[in-house]
Amino acid sequence: MTSNDLVIRFLESIGRPDEAQFYLSLFKSERPEQFAIVAIADSVMQETSDVLVTDLRFLSQLGLTPVVMLGVVTPTLATQHANRICERLTPQVSCTIVDPYDTAQVRRAAHNGNIAIAPFPDDGKSIDDRFDVLARLATGLSSRKLMFLGARSGLQTQLGKVLSLVNMTTEYTELIQPNRLLKHQQAFLQQIHRLFRCIDRHTTIAVTSPLDLLRELFTSNGAGTLIHRGSSISRFNNVDAVDITKLRHLIEAAFQRSLTEDFFTRPMSALYVADDYRGAAVTIETPTGHYLTKFAVDQQARGEGVGRDLWQTLHTDCPRLFWRSRTENPLTQWYQQRCDGLVRDDSWHVFWRGLSTDEIPEAINYAQTAPLDFLTSAP
Repeated sequence: MTSNDLVIRFLESIGRPDEAQFYLSLFKSERPEQFAIVAIADSVMQETSDVLVTDLRFLSQLGLTPVVMLGVVTPTLATQHANRICERLTPQVSCTIVDPYDTAQVRRAAHNGNIAIAPFPDDGKSIDDRFDVLARLATGLSSRKLMFLGARSGLQTQLGKVLSLVNMTTEYTELIQPNRLLKHQQAFLQQIHRLFRCIDRHTTIAVTSPLDLLRELFTSNGAGTLIHRGSSISRFNNVDAVDITKLRHLIEAAFQRSLTEDFFTRPMSALYVADDYRGAAVTIETPTGHYLTKFAVDQQARGEGVGRDLWQTLHTDCPRLFWRSRTENPLTQWYQQRCDGLVRDDSWHVFWRGLSTDEIPEAINYAQTAPLDFLTSAP
């Protein structure tokens, strides 16, 4: 069984194999050192170190070389933990213990196919200093992901709810208020806020556990908490204000269908474009409410929170909204979590939100009889 077969077989039970193949191809298309920095908490070494070592072996089989950092929060046992991981990985896996302060050394190790294990020395420096080193390392390596592994996945509210996604632009101030997050997690989130001042805006940060590491890496939904800077979303009132070529490419790539020739000549009330055409939504104003004719997000951007940012903008701008999707559309479950109600027939699911009981039949009829947007049947 090849390395590709291994990850596809494993992830068939927890996600869509095409997603796993997409992310594996994406990671392999870049320089090895760009893949990910994985920061390991002491609790992992105490409770789930066996799972961590298994994860690292699996990633190595796939030709992926993460940079493993130890002691970012508490450096006391970092060197001991680094030696322990390296001993358990070798000789099957090539790994090298490196200096976290030496970006060039870390880059060489990862680029040459070694898992670089970087323990912080217990040298009396502050946690701010160590997070600054982490930021410089992520910038120097052009890291795609920063992953913080604890014994349990995700940031938790005081009520025990795990946050699946955090937009630092719109949610940070609220999350650091008293009694919102667990106290140590609030302190951690403040450090993440400092990181985002330095790292690339497209770098995402995940808080998860060794048990969920592979799901976080190879599926769009992930597992744990995804933290991102937040998307830049622009609203346009007519199609003349957007780059139609880019918008068409985004929609057709997302749906894997060709749009009809007249799609962009039809009436449209608003077009929402996220992050330089990495996501977009198109609405039509009707007497019943806004009809969402298209909602499209680039596949890579789906794992970065762009879809939810776009949806939140729609939620604010269009309190009365309805839309349809084909029965085979993989986003159906996602839509079900965001609607007030739905009906289905052999071809369509029709969803709505914010409509009165009297308005629902008219919305259903409008959606079911609206012209097709693609040359062939589409989600």
